[in-house]
Amino acid sequence: MRILHPTDFSRTAEKARRLALTLGERLGGDVHIIYAQQRFETEPRRFLQPTPDALNPEAVRRLEEARADEVRRIQERLKNLAAEGGSWELRWGHPVTEVLDAAEACDLIVMGAHGANRIDAFFLGGVAGRVVRRTEVPVLTVREECTVEDVTSILVATDFGDASKHAWQHLEGWVEKGVTLHLAHVIDDPRYHADADYVRRAEEAMEAMAHGHAASMHVQEGNPIEVLPRLASEVDADAIAVGVRRHTGAIGLLLGSRADALLRSSDVPVLSIPHSEA
Repeated sequence: MRILHPTDFSRTAEKARRLALTLGERLGGDVHIIYAQQRFETEPRRFLQPTPDALNPEAVRRLEEARADEVRRIQERLKNLAAEGGSWELRWGHPVTEVLDAAEACDLIVMGAHGANRIDAFFLGGVAGRVVRRTEVPVLTVREECTVEDVTSILVATDFGDASKHAWQHLEGWVEKGVTLHLAHVIDDPRYHADADYVRRAEEAMEAMAHGHAASMHVQEGNPIEVLPRLASEVDADAIAVGVRRHTGAIGLLLGSRADALLRSSDVPVLSIPHSEA
C-alpha cells in the first residue's frame, strides 16, 4: 500500500501526517509526502510587470538567490517530515491538480481539512474538499479538532446502497491488519422511527453485509451528522467511513448534503471511499 500525504505545513496537516505514518505501519505501506508550490513567495510584485528592476542584473541575481533559498527551505522541511519514514516530493502547480496527479500512484490519501472560508459553512471547502470530490482514491480527512493518534477501529456507516457496500468490502481487508470494524445504520426518516419491523430488517441486512467481520452492529435513530460522531465515540472508533457515489463522466463527485456536513463538522476523521456508478 502507498499512502499519499499532502501537506501545507499546518498544525492540522501535522495531525494528518501522524495518522498517515501509523496507518502505513499498520497496513504495511509507505508514506509519500508532497507539497505543492504555486509560485515563489519571495518574488516581489514588481517583477510581475516590466520595470527597470526587472532588467537590473543585480536585482535579478538577488531574486534568483531568494528563490533558491526558498526551495531549499521547503525541501528541508519536507525532508524532516519524511525522516520518520517514507519519501517526499516538492511539486510545482495548483495543489488540487498536483494532489490528484500524485494520487494516481497511491491507494489512500490522508490529509488535513481546513474550514478556511465562508463557503465551508455549506460544504467542505479548500483543497481537501475538492480532492474528495474528484479523486478515485479513498481519502481520510483530518480536521483541526482531531485528537486521534492512531486508527485501530473504524465505524462504517451504511444505507445499504452500493457505495456503502463497496466501502465495507474495501475495509474488510484491513481486519487482518488489526483494524476493528463496526457497522452502523442511522434511521433519519421519522416515518420509520420506533418501527420494530424496519429495525429487524436493517439488522438482518447488516448481518448479511458484515460477513462476520463486524465487532458490533448498531441501528440508531436521528440525524447521521450528529449520531455517527457520537456513536464513534461510544464504540471507541478512531474514524468514520462512508461510501460516496461517483457518476461516470461527471466532472467531479457531488456529495450529498449529509456527507458534506459530516466531513466539515466531525472531529473524528472521516474516510471517504468513492464508488463509481454508471
